[in-house]
Amino acid sequence: MRNTCNTPFVIVDVGSPDFAMAMIHETLVENGVSMMRHADSLPLPAHGQLQFAPGGRHLMLMHPTSEMKPGGKVKVSLALADGRRIAAYFVVSKDAPK
Repeated sequence: MRNTCNTPFVIVDVGSPDFAMAMIHETLVENGVSMMRHADSLPLPAHGQLQFAPGGRHLMLMHPTSEMKPGGKVKVSLALADGRRIAAYFVVSKDAPK
């Protein structure tokens, strides 16, 4: 995700009409053990980038409300700390991105 604006913003929540539950997670290694935890917020600096990837920050989309087919799209709504919402669309893929 890229912020092309001169102002930073913070993502504080995520939702999707295509899933019963959506959360922002991050993977951390503590004492040699890899574990996921809920991320309360994700800051995105002005002109900065934020990458979602397996083994790092990712969206946990659970309990789809309909069948997901490769090539289809799902809508995800990102809630910002200032109250705005940003819609994003993701292509359904059978395999994880490389």
